[in-house]
Amino acid sequence: MRFPCEFISISLLPALRVRVTHNLRKEGLSQNEIAKILGVKQPVVVSYLQRKIDETGDERINHHLDALADKVSEMIISKENIDSIMRTICSKCKSLRVSGPICSIHKEILPEIAHIKNCSICSGFKHLPTIEKRSTILQSLEEVFDILKKNPTFYKWIPEIGSQLACCDTDATQLDDVASFPGRIIKVKEQIFSVHPPEFGSSKTSSSLLLWFKKKRPDIKWILSIKTKENLRQIFRDNGIKFIETEHLDSATTAVLKTLEKGKKIIEIQAIMDKASSGFESITYLFASDRSSLLDLVQVLD
Repeated sequence: MRFPCEFISISLLPALRVRVTHNLRKEGLSQNEIAKILGVKQPVVVSYLQRKIDETGDERINHHLDALADKVSEMIISKENIDSIMRTICSKCKSLRVSGPICSIHKEILPEIAHIKNCSICSGFKHLPTIEKRSTILQSLEEVFDILKKNPTFYKWIPEIGSQLACCDTDATQLDDVASFPGRIIKVKEQIFSVHPPEFGSSKTSSSLLLWFKKKRPDIKWILSIKTKENLRQIFRDNGIKFIETEHLDSATTAVLKTLEKGKKIIEIQAIMDKASSGFESITYLFASDRSSLLDLVQVLD
């Protein structure tokens, strides 16, 4: 019998320690000070500093580790109480376990539980989304994917890197509150496939963009990325779909979004059409408040 906590202790926590150690060293703390904070010997801190951050952790949770390490490091520098720091780490860990990437990893470690539908082993915690709410979102994603799969022309709009489809509820505030398809939705000839069933916290790009847009438009819960084809502008204009064109959203995300925030039109748009950087594919992102509205946007692409 293998518990999810084993993966957490063997992979997640050591990778988090490495990241926090690097952060604290950059802030000017000595190795001895860091050792005291982390509760380890100074040679252990040396070993952490010798390890490259991108060589630690599981790739499916690394973006969560990066964000968590930054938050924890900030709390340490600010001398916040240890209980607050630990609560932050434990809350994130628990959230990742409820229908998130750690759930998938646990099923790989323990195949015997992979057949359990709506597994609730890790969901019995307070202040977390209920398994019922998350199951509803996951089911909606599956249903929308099935509709897209049956659409005879949608495959033409799948980018070469795959399409991102993500959804959240009205209370979503962080990456692991957003569900999407890990590995994206891909096309093979004239058919589309999902590499993996949807789960929470698996996509950084689409989830971050959805959460950013949701701050401007609280009603927005869906995002879908499609290929930017030559006739897309005209399709949008002919159907009265409001959109904004950007450049380098993929390579300069923060700067582009800051520029968009200054514009008043952002609260009216239904799509962001990005002219990609050199070496990147041009992608358009569709936003909707519900599945019907999203499917209406897809319908005009036919």
